[in-house]
Amino acid sequence: MNSLFSATRTWPITALVFFSMLTMTGCGGGDGKKISEPLPEEPITGQAGDGNLQQVVDYIRIDEGLPALAAALVYDGQIIEMAATGSRKINSNKVVTIDDKWHLGSLTKSMTSTLAAMLVKQGVIGWDTTIAEVYPELSGVMNNNYENVRLDQLLSHTSGMRPNLPKVNGYQTSSLDIESQRQKMVDEALTLKPEVEQGRFLYSNLGYMVAGAMMERLTTTSWETLLKNNLFTNLAMTNSGFGIPDIQDNLSQPVGHLSEGSGWKANNVDNPAVMGPAGTVHSSLEDMGNYIAAHLAGARGNDITGLLTAAEFSKLHTATDNSDYALGWAVSDSALWHNGSNTKWLADIKIFPGKNVALFIVTNAADLHKEKNSNAFKAVAKLTDELVKRADAAFAN
Repeated sequence: MNSLFSATRTWPITALVFFSMLTMTGCGGGDGKKISEPLPEEPITGQAGDGNLQQVVDYIRIDEGLPALAAALVYDGQIIEMAATGSRKINSNKVVTIDDKWHLGSLTKSMTSTLAAMLVKQGVIGWDTTIAEVYPELSGVMNNNYENVRLDQLLSHTSGMRPNLPKVNGYQTSSLDIESQRQKMVDEALTLKPEVEQGRFLYSNLGYMVAGAMMERLTTTSWETLLKNNLFTNLAMTNSGFGIPDIQDNLSQPVGHLSEGSGWKANNVDNPAVMGPAGTVHSSLEDMGNYIAAHLAGARGNDITGLLTAAEFSKLHTATDNSDYALGWAVSDSALWHNGSNTKWLADIKIFPGKNVALFIVTNAADLHKEKNSNAFKAVAKLTDELVKRADAAFAN
């Protein structure tokens, strides 16, 4: 393996701004379990499609002490390779597979924005639809700064809304159906004072929650059902859903892990479902391969039949004024990217239109409070570097 990727080289630790699903504590007071596997011999980097990705992923996972680590690499619309190594729960005998499902955290935001683009295309809502137009009954009740906030401002984090709803975890035990929960959330959110002035970037889970509720109101359909019927169906994402993957709590799927001291503690709890549009989707590697392949194609100027045109993708991928953020995507000179965490998982997408390559990397553990010393973050950075090198070796002219 070539020299491994530095977490401070291309994707700086300031990227942690996008790990905003931090409504639960991210570390414990004791000392959790550590993986017990010996570090294998360091594999060569190789090239995409050579059958060696499993060894590369496994080496990085064990080197960083993670329960599990998985990745998919897409080139020119095709999933070239996938790999998953480790345990569904730390030191258990239930190993992960490439068919397992992984929690995406804030990667959900680009899906919510993609759904919005599809509904705009259908004429259900407009990018310039305002909160007051969807909730006229709240006029005079909501903070007047929100009345003219548009859908695209909510999705670009320029609405002025604060990052999170105070006491959002109280929704964890709500007896209301999900659409009623989101209506209640909107009632609460719109009475709060803006955190910053409208038009200024401030990463906001709450903004995405309100945007999802607006789509629900105009369609009389839950955000979850809208996402299934539009995005998941059109991209053959048949192994995607919402909340924790291991819903039966029997290790039929991976579980998340909190950092505890120098080790890990399994934790099979997600953020409240009311936060869905901001970050509760889970997906398999193949489903995520299909998803990033569509956005890669769109970023390269191609239409995707049944989904969006190149121009519609461009709206999603173009950063707003005075910001490096588009609609669900961070934008750099060479890539579209995002990451996400509910404090127990870390998921990451990078799309390189110029290389015709897209990557998805995920681990079922998160220690983001350690910042530069985060093993999860370092593993994602190292594996990103290796995947890019593998793609370059296989496909660069």
